Amino acid sequence: MRFWQKIFLISLAVLTVAVNTIAYLLIGNNHQLNKEKEIKSSVDEYSIVVSSFQTNVLYERYRSSEAELDDTQITQIAREFSYLFTLDNLYIQLNKGEERVFSNFTRDLPDNLYENVNQLSEGDARVLIRRDDDSRVYLYITSPVTIQSSNYFFTTIKDITNIYDVKNDQLRFFSVLGPIVSVVVAFIMLILSKLLTSRINRLRKSTMKVANGEYNAIEIKSKDEIGELTADFNTMTEAVKQKVEKLEDIASERKVFIDNMTHEMKTPLTSIIGFSDLLRSARLDDETVHDYAESIYKEGKYLKSISSKLMDLILLRQKPEMTEIDVPRLVEEIDESVRPIASSRQVAFSAASVEAKLVCDRELIKSLLYNLIDNAVKASQPGTCVTLNAYFTQDGVMEFSVADQGSGIPKEELDKIFEPFYRVDKARSRKYGGAGLGLALCMEIAHAHAATLEIESEVGRGTVIRLRFDGKGKGSVL
Repeated sequence: MRFWQKIFLISLAVLTVAVNTIAYLLIGNNHQLNKEKEIKSSVDEYSIVVSSFQTNVLYERYRSSEAELDDTQITQIAREFSYLFTLDNLYIQLNKGEERVFSNFTRDLPDNLYENVNQLSEGDARVLIRRDDDSRVYLYITSPVTIQSSNYFFTTIKDITNIYDVKNDQLRFFSVLGPIVSVVVAFIMLILSKLLTSRINRLRKSTMKVANGEYNAIEIKSKDEIGELTADFNTMTEAVKQKVEKLEDIASERKVFIDNMTHEMKTPLTSIIGFSDLLRSARLDDETVHDYAESIYKEGKYLKSISSKLMDLILLRQKPEMTEIDVPRLVEEIDESVRPIASSRQVAFSAASVEAKLVCDRELIKSLLYNLIDNAVKASQPGTCVTLNAYFTQDGVMEFSVADQGSGIPKEELDKIFEPFYRVDKARSRKYGGAGLGLALCMEIAHAHAATLEIESEVGRGTVIRLRFDGKGKGSVL
């Protein structure tokens, strides 16, 4: 069952029950008030009627100059007296003990009407309501009355069927009006439930669009709970969109990475297999064997370099172990390791550092600086110089800079140099066993330390790369 249908049916059921209950309670309460009002007025009327009858008897005694009237005379007085109330549907019955003296009421009185009537106090009356066989309803009022020196039971009977007829008419009217009102209310509730749930249906359709890759925001048309839900849905949609775009970017990067990795490994593996096959199957002189073995050795080192740096990139996804290190000592260690390599390529190397402490992963920062210096040495011509400096900037930020006097990097290539496997000079990279992973690894290490890599280069004049521990963690090109 649809949600709008549930709202419609539940609301209609609750409203129908509530309206019917209220209507029946109101009709019942109104009937009870009318009945109580009729009883009160009838009791008051009864007192007047009894008093008037006693006055008539007394008057007749004085008129006839008799000490006491007999039952025949009393009956005649009662008959004449009853004519006064014919139009009011008021009947009178006068009993002397169990003997009926007079009655203009043609029906039998209730059997229990006179039970314990003698025990009533003076001025009190017994009130009884009974429905007759033909559904007429009568109000009986009786009490003991002293007429002359005798005790009588004076009873008035009033037809109050009209009070019950009014109630029944109201019930019949409501039984006709109720279904009509229910139909009208049902139609209104149907429209309201459809309107109230239309925005929910719009949200449902939007979820299907999101599932199909459409991430458009929904217009918020109200400030109620559904409006808040729409706003939350838009927030969720935007978050999903960003996550999907991020995953797509990661998937695209991984595809490029794997494609490049496959390509990079294919060439050395082909060389290794080819040279190995020649060594295995052909008779070669010692010099040729040495040359082939040297080629296999170089290609193997190249594969080792690729796999090692690839593993470093993967491991960098884990949180680095931060410790406080002595910066001058780190620079000194790098100087001792790099100077022989630079000298073998006839490139001068110098390193300098201020006194400073730095919280970082020592081995990762050392690897980063090694990579930067290694690239600088490879890009330098014999007789030029590469420098490493550690210092504080004017704004108090710890910074390392690696500068060379090499060939420089074209401006259009600067934005790509941090991409894995990207190489500006592929021939030189192949010569020195470069895989194009060095700067990508450096960028990952910098990000892990919330540091920034800045590169400034000019073709023919050289390159300067700065590592800034500024807490921003991004790469930039100057």
